[in-house]
Amino acid sequence: MSEIRVEKGQVKKLGVVNGNLRIGKEATLIAEDGTIVVNGSIISRGSFVCEGNLQARTLKVKSGSAEIYGDLTIEQIVSVDKKLDINGSFFCPEVSVGGSLIVESITKISSATVGGTAKFIGDTSIESIRVGGTLKVLGETDIGSVSVGGTVKFSANAKVDSIDVGGTLKTESGVFGTIKVGGTFKAYDKVDIQIIDVGGTVKLLVASKIQDIDVGGTFKALSDLEFRSLDVGGSIKIEGNAEGEEVKVGGTLVCNKNLTCSGNISVGGTCSVDKVLTGHQITIGGKLQALLINGKYVKIGRRGEVIGTVNSEKIVISDRASTGDLYGKDIRIEERCRIKNIYGEDISIEDGTRVTGEILYTHEIFIDENVKLSKEPKKVSSLPPVKA
Repeated sequence: MSEIRVEKGQVKKLGVVNGNLRIGKEATLIAEDGTIVVNGSIISRGSFVCEGNLQARTLKVKSGSAEIYGDLTIEQIVSVDKKLDINGSFFCPEVSVGGSLIVESITKISSATVGGTAKFIGDTSIESIRVGGTLKVLGETDIGSVSVGGTVKFSANAKVDSIDVGGTLKTESGVFGTIKVGGTFKAYDKVDIQIIDVGGTVKLLVASKIQDIDVGGTFKALSDLEFRSLDVGGSIKIEGNAEGEEVKVGGTLVCNKNLTCSGNISVGGTCSVDKVLTGHQITIGGKLQALLINGKYVKIGRRGEVIGTVNSEKIVISDRASTGDLYGKDIRIEERCRIKNIYGEDISIEDGTRVTGEILYTHEIFIDENVKLSKEPKKVSSLPPVKA
């Protein structure tokens, strides 16, 4: 196979090269008819510039960079030690860049490894990419797997199967499979996510749908949220309605509208819901505030406080806790609690508790001797409807 050489610092016009192309340091290629077609490989010993489109079987740049003022189409592999800057579109199965990669237009790559930063300005389709520093995509995104050591930003609609980011991930709207972020995740528009695991904080600016959420620090949604499981080590704040299966929070939970779960709700600290809180099993370690609390099983921790009405089949109020009205089938009040009104089928009240309102029951009641009552308990044929 024949070979053409472009010497160091030389400016050379080329059209079709029937063989390999060897380029010297600081050389410039000029496309005769807009495109240089190399039927073999391109090997450059240092940086070079190409003015026009460039096509080849492979491209290898040792100890230098490449600037392409046009489209770059490579059949097999691109390997650049330093920087690859493409003014047009980029098509290549396998890419390895030691420094930075910038593509101004459409990108279609099977796999890419970039040591520093990668920036794709046009629509981007990549099966897998690894970036040591920062990844930015300004156009539409369709990526299989992403691994980035620093930060990622998607400025348009993104479709990503899996992404692992060491620092920060910011995105507009998008559909994601699995997201793992060491630091923070922020979505400016609607996102649909299967699994998200974030070590620090999550912030969603519009209504979103996420299946499984695991956050080490804080989670904040500025609108409605649809989820399956929500597990947060620190705090949760949701400014719209929230609906899912299960919630677990180590610290505090705040919801400005309704929170509805088909499964369990567990809050280690305080839970505040402006309207209705609904769950299968609700366990609150500290203060619980809601207009109405609906559940199958509700437990308030020791020294806990409930502001609102509880409606549940089984209710357990631990030692020294205080509540508003209680409606349930089986209600157990432990020692030294302070309760307003109690309406239940079976009721048990332990020593030192004070009931400031009325007690109505339909089946059985047990009251210790040292319980303080404002009114004598009354057995009735049916309980009154729940009032929030």
